[in-house]
Amino acid sequence: MPGRINDEDIQALRERADLAAVVGNYTALQRAGGGRLKGLCPLHQEKTPSFTVDAAKGYFHCFGCGEGGDVYAFLGKIEALTFPEAVERLARIEGYELRYADLRPGERRALSRRTRLTDALAEAASFYVGQLTGPGGEPARAYLEARGLDDEAIRHFRLGWAPDDWESLVRHLHGKGFEPEEVGDAGLATRGPRGMIDRFRGRVIFPILERGGRDVVAFGGRILPGAGLRTGPRDGEPPKYINSAESVVYRKSETLYGLNWARGEIVRRAETALVVEGYMDVIGLHQVGVRHAVATCGTALTADHFRQLEKFARRVVLALDADDAGFAAADRARALADEVGIREVGVLPLPAGQDPADLASAGIEAVELALKGIKTAVEFQIEHLLQTADTATPEAQVDAYRRTFPLLGKLEDRFLRYSYVRDLVAPAVRLSADLIERELDASLPAPSPGSGDPAPARRSARAANPQLQLERDVLRVALQSPELLPAAWQDIVVEDFTAVASRQLFEALRSAPRGDLAAVLALLPDDDARARVRALAMSDATIEPDSAHVDELLRRLRAAALDRQYAEVRAELDRMNEALDPAERRRLAGRLFELQRSRRTLVEGGAAAP
Repeated sequence: MPGRINDEDIQALRERADLAAVVGNYTALQRAGGGRLKGLCPLHQEKTPSFTVDAAKGYFHCFGCGEGGDVYAFLGKIEALTFPEAVERLARIEGYELRYADLRPGERRALSRRTRLTDALAEAASFYVGQLTGPGGEPARAYLEARGLDDEAIRHFRLGWAPDDWESLVRHLHGKGFEPEEVGDAGLATRGPRGMIDRFRGRVIFPILERGGRDVVAFGGRILPGAGLRTGPRDGEPPKYINSAESVVYRKSETLYGLNWARGEIVRRAETALVVEGYMDVIGLHQVGVRHAVATCGTALTADHFRQLEKFARRVVLALDADDAGFAAADRARALADEVGIREVGVLPLPAGQDPADLASAGIEAVELALKGIKTAVEFQIEHLLQTADTATPEAQVDAYRRTFPLLGKLEDRFLRYSYVRDLVAPAVRLSADLIERELDASLPAPSPGSGDPAPARRSARAANPQLQLERDVLRVALQSPELLPAAWQDIVVEDFTAVASRQLFEALRSAPRGDLAAVLALLPDDDARARVRALAMSDATIEPDSAHVDELLRRLRAAALDRQYAEVRAELDRMNEALDPAERRRLAGRLFELQRSRRTLVEGGAAAP
């Protein structure tokens, strides 16, 4: 990113954008009341439209999942973009040229170097694409066709071909003005006895993009099956895959292949990411519609990989072989996910001898059947421990269930442990779940004082509160139809509202320019408050307000406040009657009389009293 985006451009672009047109690319919208539009929410699965767009105000809100915000928030949610990425995406949609804030000299030098490296990588990607489509790329095209990739898939994933030549890319980049040091720092070449030589030679090329999809940061290269390399090693066979070396722009422990294409689908698909092993696995699954698949880049999963996924996914599913290596991978993944805060880890068990690309080549039906077999990581591990267990004798049965104790003992939730014992362990060994659970509990360290399984919190349902509904109706009018507010609106005070949320919104309405929802939202204390107010601003009123209706709402609000004040003074007078001196008693009695008179005047249609 070339510095911070100019604030004026962010605001100007927000005002220029047509939110309805942007949203319309993801879901069909129909006209609804109050000038708003409605449709099925593109952020979650629903059958009844609850997604509302107010194009005039520039906001959306889904009454089903609670998501809402402006055009940047929508693009951020639907495409899993950061705020700067959402601004840049909208600028491309609108054809708007953004300006960026000036950088300090040190930042400018670092950015200049990074830009040169990403420019070199982009030029290399174009070079490899050109080589694939040229005469020398015929063997690579035949290989990709045999793997089921059509021209559209090849273009979409920007696949290429690195000629079996020592320095074809180095020469090309030199002709484009890149220095040998830059080519080497970008991970595209290494230094040989006679100078710089291409890192990728005689290989199908898979560009690896940063998660926003803007820049190529690295490459993976696969040798063609059965093909010899003229530029290969003198001794031994060349590796099937090689990857770019780490650089200023590429950290393999943080980078996931395909995340730039998958992240929007991850968000839309119940926040689930499917992690596979290879580039062709990702491409094959995406081709059959499973577009939430990503892959590591020639390395094991790391905590940083999980941190990347945690931005978009609450659940990570690993495609693993049902063997000892798969068991160990699931165990490691659970530990990493717990460290990062991923709530769920699942496993897609792979059929023996097959990888996800093989499943995809069999068609979407085979993939969907396999996806139905996803298990939790713990379930996958328990089944692996028990599948070869001998349960023919009582001794063997006991030994079998005890093999699961180290795994189950890591689960802090006792009820979750019991669920696995009851549903998996006990049926497999044909013994009592209660007995196994008691032995498991006895084998675990005693809980420290004050710990243990907390009882689930239960909230009693509150009956509808007429006062809260009245406050909601008044504030809805102030948000949706501020032009209907009479002069008496100026007499309303924050104490007329009882709910904290109502008071927060009222004070924001008083401080912001009338009718400026963005200013109101900016004055609220947190995202939860903003979500509630957006929902209220875009909700449908049971009665379409007019001037008389609004006058009545304000009178009722003030009358209720006067009733509360009267009750408070009356209670104080009754409670302190014996202890009050005559002057204080007369003062409180006079206050009661004033409150009664004010309420009577208000109800009879006079001005709102103090």
